[in-house]
Amino acid sequence: MCRWCLIIWVAALLAALADAGPTRWAWATVMPGSHKLVIQDGKPPHVDSSMASGHGAVAWASFQDDIFESGWSYLQIESNPYVEDEQQAYAAGALEAYLTRQLMENQWANLFLPYCNNQTEYCSRVNEFLTKNLVYTREQQHKFKGSDPYWNVAHLMMRQLSGLSDVFENETLDYTHELVTVTRALIFSVMGDLFDLEVVLHRPWDSNSMSQILVCSALVKVVGDFEDIYIGHDAWFLYRGMLRIQKHYVFPWHRTAHQTGVALLSFPPFNYDVARDPGLQANAHS
Repeated sequence: MCRWCLIIWVAALLAALADAGPTRWAWATVMPGSHKLVIQDGKPPHVDSSMASGHGAVAWASFQDDIFESGWSYLQIESNPYVEDEQQAYAAGALEAYLTRQLMENQWANLFLPYCNNQTEYCSRVNEFLTKNLVYTREQQHKFKGSDPYWNVAHLMMRQLSGLSDVFENETLDYTHELVTVTRALIFSVMGDLFDLEVVLHRPWDSNSMSQILVCSALVKVVGDFEDIYIGHDAWFLYRGMLRIQKHYVFPWHRTAHQTGVALLSFPPFNYDVARDPGLQANAHS
């Protein structure tokens, strides 16, 4: 069943891509002798082991915006296995923000620009909570990333978020940067947590509350004597938040599981799957 769902999804994706708008390409490189990242437009140069010395592409990405035709945009990011994992992760985040910046700005204006209107005390509590969480997370990353795969991946994902945030906020691009303050990129990434934080941190309800969003639903039906199984799923959201992106990440990080790629249904600029449609999330091996 799942195999056929995946085949149907891939076929639909290929059909949509065939009709999608022009593809934008960009790639990132590190300036020799520095930590500075530079983003170039166009397709990347050929990737080989000589790039380990700091020349050539650290990561590259392509993006198609077809929202007005199919309701979807398409992003693919790959990174260079011959460079350090932290460089790969930071460059991937930077490229995502570089190519999808307009969607990110639209998503922020649609969902979060009015979020703190008349909510000064609550938003102050959210900022304090997230700042403490950043401090704790950063301490755990540096303490355990060398011995614990979980914290190593957490460290790389936070470095990816840092690259995304630096481009979004027009900061200097430096792959050693870490996220130390609450930025718009971080707010995007904790949107799912805001449903709970609004309750815990006592947000007075208003029309901008996340708690007004109804939850998704699913139906699983077994046919006959387990002859077949039908799965249905509704993944609804606020209409103003439906700037959807199909993302495909291929990150050959060195201290993680052998699986190096993932396809996910998401929104700008989330680096996790928020759609959760059965059969539509597919893992890929590089």
